[in-house]
Amino acid sequence: MAYSEQLAERIRKAISGCRNFEEKKMFGGLCFTLNGHMCCGIVEDTLMLRLGAERAAGL
Repeated sequence: MAYSEQLAERIRKAISGCRNFEEKKMFGGLCFTLNGHMCCGIVEDTLMLRLGAERAAGL
């Protein structure tokens, strides 16, 4: 399964200059981690975000 390179570039640009971000190919897509914890990912052309329960309800 592939992932959207355009979306990956948008994420890279948004997090450029931030510390402790890593990029890993995972689950057939692309995963971005912060301090070793997954924070977002891309599968095909879908962006996945990891949110806390209190933030998810509002979004």
